[in-house]
Amino acid sequence: MSSRPFNALAAAAALGAASAAYAWRESRRVELAHRVVRPRGLPAGLDGLRILHVSDTHFPADGASVGRFLEVVERARFDLVAATGDYVETSAGWDAAVEALAALPRRAPTYAVLGAHDYLPPVRTAAEWAEAARERIAGRRRMISAAPFRRRLREAGIHVLRNEWREIEMRGERLRIAGAGDASANMARLAKALPPDGGAFTILLTHAPDAVLDHAEAGRAVPPLTLAGHTHGGQIAIPGYGAPFRHSRLATRRKPAGLFDVAGGKVLISRGFGTAIVPLRFQARPELTVVELRRGCLSPRRRPAQAGSPALLPIRRLPAWRGRGRMC
Repeated sequence: MSSRPFNALAAAAALGAASAAYAWRESRRVELAHRVVRPRGLPAGLDGLRILHVSDTHFPADGASVGRFLEVVERARFDLVAATGDYVETSAGWDAAVEALAALPRRAPTYAVLGAHDYLPPVRTAAEWAEAARERIAGRRRMISAAPFRRRLREAGIHVLRNEWREIEMRGERLRIAGAGDASANMARLAKALPPDGGAFTILLTHAPDAVLDHAEAGRAVPPLTLAGHTHGGQIAIPGYGAPFRHSRLATRRKPAGLFDVAGGKVLISRGFGTAIVPLRFQARPELTVVELRRGCLSPRRRPAQAGSPALLPIRRLPAWRGRGRMC
């Protein structure tokens, strides 16, 4: 009997094990990214404002990733926090999420929206995970009230928005922060969440980015800046192909996260911090992002410098523009 089939099988098993080990390690190598965004109509007083964008933390019930999250937050420098949902895998992680997220308002004003995972029933045992997987495959998703979770976040000093907006003052300028529900669970109501046109500069927080795409396709004006998550940057990308699973019409397999233009507005999709379903990432490193707002247009001869400012030295700078012409 030839040993070739056995050798091929052994080689495939070894390659699979090595790939899984690498993907497990990558899921824990959190990147603290720095991205410059130039939204339309940014007031002079908000030029240089730094927003820590937190998304898709998917904290497990045992809180295993809380320490890693807090370590990255400690290195960041920011003026405002925008959190865009899916803080837990299921509601069994609410305690861990509150522990981690409560550190944010101690550093800066913190605004948040919830994602669909924040409403999922608690799952702790293997039998519960198996049942949850069967429901997911069947296209069913049970949800519970997230009111206790919202209350605890608010008690920690976090402003949780549910299809509503708030106006605050920062650096002598008025700033409107809008928060919409998760479009992937049919919870987004942008007509209600967004303030009237005109007036102060507006930032929209929403979990699934397609909420903005749907809004634009309906002929409605979109805000100058939207922060979203949901795609995980694909979480698992195939070399040479891209990310087969994105759960978004806006994101593509070649660009499953990053900065997008939608009807004159900027939409920034985070790769997120945690993982869903499997604790693996491949070519989609987890991230927390410091979003630096800047005024004006960017010409091809004036791309962002690659070196960070002294206050942002630990952060890798990511160009927000590629291509020709001017970006505004």
